[in-house]
Order: sequence, then C-alpha cells, then structure tokens
Amino acid sequence: MAELIRERPHRVAVLSKKPLTTHRYDRWLSGFRTTLFAEDTPASRTFLSGEHQYATWHLFRDWKRNRAVDQAVAAEHAEQPFDRIIALSECDLVRAAELRDYLGIPGQILPSATAFRNKSVMKSLAGRAGLRIPEHRLVDSVATLMDFADPHPDGVVVKPVDGSGSVGVMVLHGRTEIEAWAHTRALSSDDPADYLVEEWVATPMLSVDGLMRAGRVQAVMVGTYTRTCLHSLVELEPHGILLLDAHDPRVASARDYLDRLLRALPAPEETMSFHCELFDHPRHGPMLCEIACRTGGGNVNLIAREALGVDLDQASCLGQAGIDVPVERTMPESGRCYGDIVVPRSPRSLPAGLRCDLPGVIRFHRDDRPGRAAKVSDYVIDALLADDDHSGVRRVYDSVIEWLDEHMLPESANGRC
Repeated sequence: MAELIRERPHRVAVLSKKPLTTHRYDRWLSGFRTTLFAEDTPASRTFLSGEHQYATWHLFRDWKRNRAVDQAVAAEHAEQPFDRIIALSECDLVRAAELRDYLGIPGQILPSATAFRNKSVMKSLAGRAGLRIPEHRLVDSVATLMDFADPHPDGVVVKPVDGSGSVGVMVLHGRTEIEAWAHTRALSSDDPADYLVEEWVATPMLSVDGLMRAGRVQAVMVGTYTRTCLHSLVELEPHGILLLDAHDPRVASARDYLDRLLRALPAPEETMSFHCELFDHPRHGPMLCEIACRTGGGNVNLIAREALGVDLDQASCLGQAGIDVPVERTMPESGRCYGDIVVPRSPRSLPAGLRCDLPGVIRFHRDDRPGRAAKVSDYVIDALLADDDHSGVRRVYDSVIEWLDEHMLPESANGRC
C-alpha cells in the first residue's frame, strides 16, 4: 500500500473505540502523520506505553457520550489541519461525519453517515426506491405504538433508531407487553423519537458483508445466520454466519438487493466496509433489516480475510484516508467455504484449559470472564470454521454445537451459584 500514498505525508485523525492491539492504524497508515483519539482503557494505556507509530495521542473516558473528543479534534485541527478523519466503530461514524462537515475535511458526509446509521432514514430511502422493507414507524408516543401494533397480531419489534448489537431490541406481543415496555422506557411527551417499531418478520436472516465505493460493490460475501443475533442474546445460545455457495440463488438475490440499496442511499465516495442484514422472506425475497458503514461483528473480518483475501477494517481505514484500495477477489472462490460460531457470555463455561480441536475448526478463542452478555458482541467463545462448501461448514458448526453441549459446565459447577 505504501506506493499508493502521495509524496507529502498527510495528517490524519483516527477516532478509535477498537482495541489498539488488533487495529494497528499506525501500521496501516505508515507514511501518514497520525494523531490518535481513543477510548481511555487500561489496555489502551498499556499499548501506548510501548512501541507504536502514532505522532500524538489523546485518551477519553466515557467515549460514546464524551463530546470532549470532538472539541479535541477541532482544537488540534485549528493548530495544524487534518487532511482526513478515520472512524471504524459504528458509534463514531456520525461523529466523524459531523467533524468533517464542520472542519471542511473530505470524506463521508453527515447525510451519508446518518442514512447508514439511522434505521428510520435508511428504510425510508430504501422504500422510496421500490425496495421491499418491513412496515415501520417512528415511536413518537405510546398511542402511535399501539395503533401500529393493532394490525400486527404476530407481534412487533421495537428498537433504537441508531442501535447496534441487538441492544435495546424487544419483540412485543399484545397491549400488555407494549404497555410494560413503554412504562420501563418512560417515554417522554416532548423528546424526539429514539425508537423505531416495525412488523415482526419471522424468517431466516442473511448477512451480506464486504467493501463498497461510490455506491458500488467492490467485494461481497453472502452468508446465512444460524440464529438471529436477537435470539442469541436473549437465549444466551450460540449463533454463527455460514457462507453460502456461489451458485446458491440466495446469493444472487442478496447481491441484486444490495446493488439497488447502495444506489438508493447516499453512499460514501471512498472505500468503506459494510455490513448488511436482510430478511430472507420465502415469498417476497430479501427485505431490509439494516445496513451499516462498518465491518460486521463476530468473525466477519476473519472470514473476509480467508474468503475475499482482504482485511475489511484495514481497507476501510485506508479508504477513509483517501487511498484507492485494490481488491483482488470480488467474491469468494469456489472449493472452500467459511463460517463462524460465537457463544454469548453466560453463567456456563468450559472447563479450564479445554480447547476445541475438531476437524474444520481453524481458529478457537475463549475468554473466561464471568457474567451475562449485554450485547451480541459480548461472547465468551468464538471460532472460525472451514470446509469445502456450505453443507460442509454446516456440519462443522453442528459438530461444535454438540461438543459445547457435552463440555459446557452449568453455573453451579463453577462455584458461581
């Protein structure tokens, strides 16, 4: 990538809630003068006390709500202008776009970041373009919620308009559950609507991930969820994404929907990663759940490295820095298929030191911290899986599930009852 960087070292601001040990912006942006604005954690301080290539850095507590981050970027820019601002976490995309607009820095603008972050905006734009979307409405009052739910006896889903990781998502059935939800949320009578309600779509879910540039797909892979993220979080049961074979008709349908969706939204001009979730409706075909300008969670990036030969986070970082990112594989090659499995943090755990070495498990990682997952990205075990095709990867996934059922200890066996 070094030969693609222009002669004059550009000054770049990196906004990072990501672990600095795994997201080496300083190495990815070798040749740039990089200033880091990151979350203040013990891990961040330990990393920055060692060898790295950041010119300067600033750490902030309460990262998501701390607007001192924005003030610090603006102050640094006033002393010596930044040429680019880079953000990879979903919670930072709108913040970065606001700063670019305010400071006159090239990159993804606010309408684009909002469309890929606010579920009401993205679905409205998709619907206007003729794409199939779930029926939905902003929750501006309890009466609106009740009126929407009445003609949907199968239930409705209420979710934050800018949520992620299935945090705050609830499936509600009937007026009693709706009234209980409204009471716990203490909906104000004069605040802007922060929640979206939509019809409950009980279908399998597709994960569509890759890179985009100027409203066009650069690289894409399509997989199916073994269980929805919401069910995985609520039930504290494993879920995974298993890539589909190239000839699977769901791949073509998902790609066509994605192409039309990116034309409907104000997509960023630079290369950025995306994570799109589509309802796989048996009669109507793909329907939009959501799309985001960031890399999917779990092992999506590891799957992409194997299937597409590209690190989605690194490519998105370089794209936001103004570098044309070359893509060797636009789709996964036939003859090798990948998937993953993640196990939400729960009172159950594996015996100390036990590892899974089943055929087809090419990476196995465990984190034995106790507790219960509060979001879908809070998992105690994750593994990368591989086989010749989708059916093979499914068999590997099922074998890991059986292995977990056999070895996971109940809460009482770990002395935490």
